[in-house]
Amino acid sequence: MLRVEKLQLQLHGKSILEEVSFDLPRGQTLCIVGESGSGKSSLLRAVNGLMPATFDSLMFRPKNGPAISLKEYWKGRVGLPGSRWVMQDPLSALNPKLPLGLSIGESVFAQKLKPLELKAAISAALADVELPAEMAKRRPAQVSMGQAQRACLARALIARPDLIFFDEPLSALDAIVQKQIAATMKRIQTRFDITFVIVTHDLGFAAAYADHMLVLRGGKVEANQSAEMFFQAPESDYCRELIAAAHELGGLPETVAKVSGSKAAISC
Repeated sequence: MLRVEKLQLQLHGKSILEEVSFDLPRGQTLCIVGESGSGKSSLLRAVNGLMPATFDSLMFRPKNGPAISLKEYWKGRVGLPGSRWVMQDPLSALNPKLPLGLSIGESVFAQKLKPLELKAAISAALADVELPAEMAKRRPAQVSMGQAQRACLARALIARPDLIFFDEPLSALDAIVQKQIAATMKRIQTRFDITFVIVTHDLGFAAAYADHMLVLRGGKVEANQSAEMFFQAPESDYCRELIAAAHELGGLPETVAKVSGSKAAISC
């Protein structure tokens, strides 16, 4: 689905990312974790052609088409075909002057749907994220943070993407709403066979939902493992420290084995 080989990024003479590689199959979830400033969000932007990275290979295979070399695709364009984003702050991501329905429908305006078809598509997208159709009439200031993030998820989903990039999608929400929206994300992924790439600080979330783990530290890869192996046999001392710190803070379930380490190394 998405293969990255030896991606590197430098800005103003400073190395931001060094030889980052991963291979993500269709319909699975990659969680990218690490300290603040480790290059997680920069990696998302670089993979979308929004930052001037170099790489040996960067390939993307949509559901209904051949593999695409993004080096060629990005000549005059950015982004990945058939992909969407969900950002950390939903209220900043939504136009405060527009009702949610119009913000959600923007993703399919290019399809030139008839008014009734567009209304039906918006209502269906809202239902997919467990919001009532009446939410389409409300503006961002009239809904909760959780409802706003569900609206952002509906805006991504209405276009029926192959891949969704999430940049800290739950960190602005309270713990109960985080769990509810995480469950909605997983249900949507399973139903529509969507691939997820998720930047997160939350190892508890990653333990519950990730198929693959990519751990960054100072722009370098500390681990590139299946989630199962990462939590059972982490590849480096730093990863063991991350897991130990999450246990000490109560952020991991007891089903994840405890490993030796110290939270002193963590600056998330």
